[in-house]
Amino acid sequence: MLEALPAGPPRLVGPYRLLARLGAGGMGEVHLACRADAPTADPYRMVAVKTVREDLEVDGDFRARFRREITAARAVRSPYAARLVDADADAPAPWLATEYVPGPSLAEAVVRSGKLPVAAVRELGVTLARALEAVHAAKVLHRDLKPANVLLGASGPKLIDFGIAQAFEATALTSTGLVVGSPGFMSPEHLTGSRAVVPASDVFCLGAVLAFAASGRGPFHDDEMAAVIYRISRADAELSGVPEELRPVVERCLRLDPAERPTAAELAGLLGGRVAEVFPWPGGVLSLLAEYGDAARKAGEAAASGAGVADLPTLAPVVPYSPTAVGERPAAGAGAAADAGRDAPEPRRRPWARIAAVAVAVAVVATVGVMALDGRDGQAGQGGGGGVTGAGPSGSASATPSGGDAPRTLDQVVLPFGGEGHTGDYGTAGTRRSSRPAGWAPWSRKFDTPAESCALSPEVLVCTGPGGAVAALAAADGRVLWSKPGRGEAPRVASQYPAVVGDLVAVTGPDGVRAYALEDGAERWRRAVPDGDWAVKGTDLHDGVLYSTYVNVADERSGLVTAVRPGEGGKELWKAPLDVIPEQPVASGGSVFVPGNGRVLALDARTGRETARGSDADGCYAVTVHEDSVLCEGSGRGVSVLDAGTLERERTVGAGVRFLGSPAVNAQGVLAMTDGVRIYAYDLRTGAERWQRSAVYFGSKGTVERVCFAGDRLLAVNGSQVSALPLQNPPADTRDYPKVHLSDPVATLPPTDGTNGVLAAGGAVFVLLSDGRVTSGYLP
Repeated sequence: MLEALPAGPPRLVGPYRLLARLGAGGMGEVHLACRADAPTADPYRMVAVKTVREDLEVDGDFRARFRREITAARAVRSPYAARLVDADADAPAPWLATEYVPGPSLAEAVVRSGKLPVAAVRELGVTLARALEAVHAAKVLHRDLKPANVLLGASGPKLIDFGIAQAFEATALTSTGLVVGSPGFMSPEHLTGSRAVVPASDVFCLGAVLAFAASGRGPFHDDEMAAVIYRISRADAELSGVPEELRPVVERCLRLDPAERPTAAELAGLLGGRVAEVFPWPGGVLSLLAEYGDAARKAGEAAASGAGVADLPTLAPVVPYSPTAVGERPAAGAGAAADAGRDAPEPRRRPWARIAAVAVAVAVVATVGVMALDGRDGQAGQGGGGGVTGAGPSGSASATPSGGDAPRTLDQVVLPFGGEGHTGDYGTAGTRRSSRPAGWAPWSRKFDTPAESCALSPEVLVCTGPGGAVAALAAADGRVLWSKPGRGEAPRVASQYPAVVGDLVAVTGPDGVRAYALEDGAERWRRAVPDGDWAVKGTDLHDGVLYSTYVNVADERSGLVTAVRPGEGGKELWKAPLDVIPEQPVASGGSVFVPGNGRVLALDARTGRETARGSDADGCYAVTVHEDSVLCEGSGRGVSVLDAGTLERERTVGAGVRFLGSPAVNAQGVLAMTDGVRIYAYDLRTGAERWQRSAVYFGSKGTVERVCFAGDRLLAVNGSQVSALPLQNPPADTRDYPKVHLSDPVATLPPTDGTNGVLAAGGAVFVLLSDGRVTSGYLP
């Protein structure tokens, strides 16, 4: 929602004092602010200040375009459009201030609370049509009407962002034929070029926005960008999800011939004509409005008390590259361009090779404008918002459910596999903003060799590769801080993830364990592989102790478990021989559970003494531990649930289903699994199925590779695409789920050799891909 700024002296932009960060994009940032001479905690007396990055070359042409934005915004007079309050195009870093609307964008509202009821869509349409009427009366075109540019306030919606508005008359600034708009919400005229866009083009975009609000999906939604562009060029809208009472009006807006579309005034009449005195927002939107209002008030109060105010090195810090969404919410970017060349898997699609080149061009320039402040944060609703997808086809970042202030650094280490026992549950910290690395924005980093596993420290994402290779990346922007090469090869079946303890990271390789300083990679200590013919098989870190399993490569019948303390120079606590070939250990609840030869062994975490042994009939080759249950994953079907104390089988969950990857289980005992084509949720205590959903709309191949929990949502991962499912009775149509593509271009699937491949923290998700990418983005 709002991101608190680092403590320090107040910073000013013109006469305004910055209170909190709303969002950012490639050219600048947006801040919540108030008059420095009249501090306030009243959200309705605050403004949204856009600042241009100081490191940009602000030449005469740029300032001319910026002045055009200011002129366009000043010309529009409507209670249904956010008014321009102040601006300065001649400042070293040009800025403008607009009315602040304490509420979510339409895109965020639909993502978080679902499609709007018919009455609300009607009123939404009337209000926005009246706003467009005022825009057109001022001889201005909006040119980028999309859900992210519609803010929902308590009294109704308001149209924002004339950043790429254009005067009717052609000028030197608009005669280049540059295509400007947002894929999925452009009109056919947008594809022809700037000179072809007319007031009816804005009405076409409004029709697409209303279809999104009424159905939760854009009318030109498609997994491939080229298909989106082709469908727009033909006005081939999919409106089956739009209620029948609204469909005729929306269809008129989306006609191919601009002359056949209603004017903005006519559209308002078709929808009822009169703006309601009390806007009929549904309960979910009302809750979001209260959340936004409270957050703004807290920011104002903090500023008045001298806490939480801006102390930035510049008024517009460098914004890292942000991958854009090309899946369920088509947005601009190279990833969209790459999608244009993919084969169409659905029968309804037609050949569109001729359109593909256009799609590439449109994808590259679709967000170009006078001041393109695409929201890097889910709360960047006051001036754009395109970095991340949700359920619909607009470029709005997804929001975290908490508006808590972000600390200077994350205060905990996030290990792969989720919480204790490899449960795949990142808990509330997965969505709580205060658990986000300081200064984070979506990023992507490509390595020659795929990373196998990563751990997130307060400021550093540490990733390991084959043979004990390791690289440390700045968690905020993906910069490589330091790296170490691999140290050979050895037999293994599980990734040796980085064990982060304090200010060091211990990495296990074929020659043993080495510890490096997180800050600069300096080697702190090393411990060789135990004497004998041992090769590492797996590791696990718990309570500051690193547990490792080894196989005897000489006889291939025996194993070894060791326990060392990385924070004490690799001090060995104990060593325990095994009569099985061990797999990856899992430490939880005072025990170390080691699967081997199809059974599970339990060792005392303090001494290494064996305390229980399961049956080889359980077929256990990997385990997940949740409280007093050990979940056995093997070569058979279903998941066996063993008593953690006795290792006796209690029940089988999902019998008959061959699951893919590791199960995930949250604190409430909801067990989630996937067989690749469906997602299943069970009650771990009873084994009863809660629900199952098809993965047919998850990614280009309709498969799911990973599932994990983050807060109140279940994440389904397919390559670079992450989808979010509500835990309670999720919709049967999985097209309705919020989704985000994290890579640019769309990458191949993540590794499946036992690594989790996913980390969630603070509303951000980090995903490993088999093409060597480590990429991050907002949670859907």
